Amino acid sequence: MKVALLAAFTVAFILAAQTIAVIDSDRIFDNLGEVTDATELLEKEIDEWEAHADSLQEEIDVIQADLDYTMVMSPERRRERETLIEEKSLELQTFLAQTFGPGGLVETRNSQLVSPIVASINEAVQELSIAEGYDIVLDTSGGLVVYVSNSLDITDMVLEKLSTGGSD
Repeated sequence: MKVALLAAFTVAFILAAQTIAVIDSDRIFDNLGEVTDATELLEKEIDEWEAHADSLQEEIDVIQADLDYTMVMSPERRRERETLIEEKSLELQTFLAQTFGPGGLVETRNSQLVSPIVASINEAVQELSIAEGYDIVLDTSGGLVVYVSNSLDITDMVLEKLSTGGSD
């Protein structure tokens, strides 16, 4: 009990000596045009990938319909069509997994589009923190901050810095 109390006082003392500010990264993302542009580009690319998946599925459906509705077909031809359906189905499953699955093309592309934006936000926060003398900057969007005074919120300053191109 004494150790926990001592630890709590130590943390409180250390934090009291620090200058703390907060940002709302959700609000920053909502107000940055670059995020909207990246989202629109990713959605366009996803639409193209979905169209490709749909066309693969249509190919499978056409072959399956041919197999189902052709009354007279040699056993060899039937096996060829069934094999083709299996190959196309595997191709579709592979495409879907590599594109939309965990670690797939959608995740990779999203990371490629968002990483530079996050880097510029972090740079703006770091520059503001140094210029304004903040020792700690917390993000209220993560849900870990239970209460914060509005006077500590520097989100507007970060947005202003980002909109003016970074360095002042």
